[in-house]
Amino acid sequence: ASPPAGAPPATAPGTRAGGSVFTSLAGGLGTLPAYLAKASGAEVRTSAMVRELTPAASGWRLTMGSAAEPEQVDADAVIIALPARPAQRLLASVPGASAAATALGGISYASMAIVTLAYQASAFPEPLAGSGYLVPAVDGRPVKAVTFSTVKWPHLLAGRNRELHFIRCSLGRIGEETVLQRDDADLARLAATDLAAATGVKGVPADSRVTRWGGGLPQYTVGHLDRVSRIRGWAAGTGSLAVCGAAYDGIGVPACIASARLAADQVAGFLEARRDSGE
Repeated sequence: ASPPAGAPPATAPGTRAGGSVFTSLAGGLGTLPAYLAKASGAEVRTSAMVRELTPAASGWRLTMGSAAEPEQVDADAVIIALPARPAQRLLASVPGASAAATALGGISYASMAIVTLAYQASAFPEPLAGSGYLVPAVDGRPVKAVTFSTVKWPHLLAGRNRELHFIRCSLGRIGEETVLQRDDADLARLAATDLAAATGVKGVPADSRVTRWGGGLPQYTVGHLDRVSRIRGWAAGTGSLAVCGAAYDGIGVPACIASARLAADQVAGFLEARRDSGE
């Protein structure tokens, strides 16, 4: 499908037999939220943490701001797009939501870090091929996945970056929090050493950046589908409240979009039915 008019243009790696399984936006997916916020025409507020959610006469009441200076906003419907634990805390004050809150509390998370390394193209003994590689836990390596970003996304080679290759190394699995306690410089050295062992890249990277995601990876353990069913079943019963995000159906962008559409369809159907009934 084509992006809506005015959206950042799509970009994808070089074509191959069967087409690419990857696509993105020129400038990165980070450009999409601002575009969607503008296109929606809605008032979008950031840095406005919701501290409490309670039923109201015609929907829901959200309490935001500090305890000393709270602000309350009434809404006809609410979509909770939060990690499981913050969502659990919001539902704790909602009558009848205890089973859903308990199910949310049963979803655990792992922390991770992304180490982005920049190398001169000549540092690699052979041209990079493919989009990267995955490392099974049984191998016992600190790096669990590597993305050859400038192969996967050729637009990153544009301009002054054309002589550099950008490599993204992912570290951190459930139960492996110790490795993430290293400082940024040490974590970057660890990733570079592991990458050299796997690819034969020579020398130190020209630059590096460490991005940490504490509690960023939901774990889909035994019983997860039952937990999700209880959460969504309760939400569907309210009609005016829905949930979405990586905690439910998967962490990938397509899975998150699908869960968002499901949530939006639920509350839109509820609001349309209420409007048609004249409430």
